[in-house]
Amino acid sequence: MNFAAAVDRVRADFNQMPELELTIGQAIRLWNIGADDCRYVLDALVDARFLRWTTRRTIVRAGRDGAEALRAVETSYVSVRRARQSDTSGGS
Repeated sequence: MNFAAAVDRVRADFNQMPELELTIGQAIRLWNIGADDCRYVLDALVDARFLRWTTRRTIVRAGRDGAEALRAVETSYVSVRRARQSDTSGGS
């Protein structure tokens, strides 16, 4: 699953289940993606203000208790940047 597809799937799941609250381990199992990839997707959605981390180290939809959640859904944007060559090279 590529990054954009993973972001779309996570966003759709949180839209369909607004009360969803997951630990990073639960998120990895739910979406069946690697730990680093899952964290990257979640952090991108946090940066876009669609999701937020709780003090219990779980991830929830931002503002899920009111109008802020609707604004976040309408205005969330996740930029997809191309990895630098040094990030993608397997070695030296």
